[in-house]
Amino acid sequence: MGLLDGGIEAIFGTAFGGLFLPGTLHRDGTEPIFDAEGNITGYEGGEGIPCRLQIDGATYAMRQSDGYVDGDVRIIILSAGLGVEVTTDMQVTGRGQRWMIASAERDAAASHWICRGRKAD
Repeated sequence: MGLLDGGIEAIFGTAFGGLFLPGTLHRDGTEPIFDAEGNITGYEGGEGIPCRLQIDGATYAMRQSDGYVDGDVRIIILSAGLGVEVTTDMQVTGRGQRWMIASAERDAAASHWICRGRKAD
């Protein structure tokens, strides 16, 4: 396997997978379920895809971008084993919190996705 045909993705996933936290990427299923008091208790539908991620403070570039709000975070999702493109139609759960994907771009080596996340609740 060469570096230009997906090798970096595999190498990066193997080398750093243990350092990244387990998470779940959600497709669709973004419709909230409310309890009697109007609190969100979960989300309906959708498919959960296991992933490895890190959540950190938003970068300077993210803070300068259109649509940024205080509280947005940077979410790094490893590509290795993911098998899907990360889009703004998705949400991700990590560290006990659900985040909407406000922006997503893949790094040049295709080893991970760099996303701007916003709390879903």
